[in-house]
Amino acid sequence: MNYGYTCMRPNEPFEPFCDGKIFIDQVGDVRMPAFEELTHVLVDGDLVTIPSLVCLGCTFAQICERWDMLRGTGARVLVLDYPDSQKADPETLDRIMEYMKKTQEQLRQSGTRPSLRRNFSQVGPKSKEIPAEFDMLSESYKQGRISSRAAAERLNISHTTFLRWCRTILPME
Repeated sequence: MNYGYTCMRPNEPFEPFCDGKIFIDQVGDVRMPAFEELTHVLVDGDLVTIPSLVCLGCTFAQICERWDMLRGTGARVLVLDYPDSQKADPETLDRIMEYMKKTQEQLRQSGTRPSLRRNFSQVGPKSKEIPAEFDMLSESYKQGRISSRAAAERLNISHTTFLRWCRTILPME
């Protein structure tokens, strides 16, 4: 049997993209009831056509999980965005998905992603250096001898920055 599966917005016009019954879920519906129904209907040798891998989920983990569910039924999967999926051995796509899963897992385990993020240039303005006289002025402010605006003016910063520093920075001993 031939089946199709896609996710659509409620107001989006529908255009059939395959022969056979097409299961449609709404974009954003995490339950994906039509996908669940499709997996219960599939038997070995069926063909499932999907317009794009994005129809299977928002994250790579969701896509892999749902891909495995489809392939676990013994069905062949045709991805319209990937024309070679029509000619290629179904096992080829399985190997690609498996390779991508392993690579993602290795990146997660090695901690490469956080180190990559640290190596990128800083976003936004650089943090200001805290002047040496901040401790003295913050103590004066806490004792009520000076206002936050006056202290900030002496440090050449805004009073909101001064107040934030007072909340978050402990005085030096």
